[in-house]
Amino acid sequence: MEEVRLNEYPERGKKVVITLPVLLVGGTEMQTLLLVRVLVEAGYEVLLCCFYDYDLGMVDSMEQAGATVVLLKQRWRDGLWVLLKRVTAFLRCERPDVVHVQYLAPGFITVLAARLARVHTVFATVHQSGRPYGWKAKFLLRTAARLCNVFFCVSQSVEKSWFGDSDFFDTSKGQKRRHVTIYNAVDVAVIAKLVEQADRGGLRQQLGLGDGPVVGCVGRLRHEKGQKILIDAMALLVQTIPEAKLVFVGDGPDNDMLIEQIDSLGLQGKVLLLGSMNRDDAVRHLSVMDVVAVPSLFEGFGLTAAEAMAAGLPVVGSAVDGLTEVVEDGVTGVLVSPGDSRALAAALCEMLQQPDNSLKMGQCGHKRVSKMFSIQSYRLSTLAAYSHFVKL
Repeated sequence: MEEVRLNEYPERGKKVVITLPVLLVGGTEMQTLLLVRVLVEAGYEVLLCCFYDYDLGMVDSMEQAGATVVLLKQRWRDGLWVLLKRVTAFLRCERPDVVHVQYLAPGFITVLAARLARVHTVFATVHQSGRPYGWKAKFLLRTAARLCNVFFCVSQSVEKSWFGDSDFFDTSKGQKRRHVTIYNAVDVAVIAKLVEQADRGGLRQQLGLGDGPVVGCVGRLRHEKGQKILIDAMALLVQTIPEAKLVFVGDGPDNDMLIEQIDSLGLQGKVLLLGSMNRDDAVRHLSVMDVVAVPSLFEGFGLTAAEAMAAGLPVVGSAVDGLTEVVEDGVTGVLVSPGDSRALAAALCEMLQQPDNSLKMGQCGHKRVSKMFSIQSYRLSTLAAYSHFVKL
């Protein structure tokens, strides 16, 4: 794709409303933050509307990036009809040129509200794989896609799972598809700098990690992220490498269950749950890790894998969905069957016992993410898509 210059955009200055059901600390929110930055830098006026739960730190990050944040503070129990009326009224009041729906449930309601409010241009981005969902969810999403000017997907696996086929967005093809893939992105330079400048020795001492190898896992503690499987794998790993430790960065609804699992397996002191932390601190903690595990049962893209690769770390992950596009098996890491704790333990053990090979994989990973998932690539594709589809 040819390089796009910002002064080539006649639609600059237009108002964009980005919608999210929740604004917490997660991959979707981080990619939404990147979208905000790209649009604001390109001269768009950006409002971000959150319907339900929110994290004040994320609200502050969005405002610092240049967005006006509107919190509807809707209650889940009020139902979808009330949400539809409120969002429609909000959009009629704001009269945006573009609504960009971050398509998480109830994303269909937001797309419908945008059309009822007669918004000229409606975009949506789906971040999750359709593989775990049934016919109803796929019917609603495909219907929503027909109501959108274009429906973006964060990986080809995601696009195929919902629509049956996939293609990257590219204006040189005379783009007429109503659904396309634009990869997520990570700030490679910032991640590498944070890791390089982190006090690795001090952090290891503070966490009581000693000199042994460390497996890391970053993200929300939820069933689909596979942390339970990783703890089972850790119980096997310490039989071969007893000095190994496992560090979780993140919080979530499975926290208490994982603590019980750690206790039942006798892994106290071997597995650390560090809880939630801001994005910069989470990145700094990559410096204490020798390998990053991403044992997801399904994964739209695999942002934590891409961030680990940006930090120069090898990844052991599940061979599912977008992770197969982010991690090059045998080159930047190792992919194993999802849910297989024995295969996961074996891959981690091999990675920790072959540090020279792990280092090489980490270097290859850094090159791969710099080439395929950079902010520059995301910016060019996103702004070109806006220029191509926004109705003037």
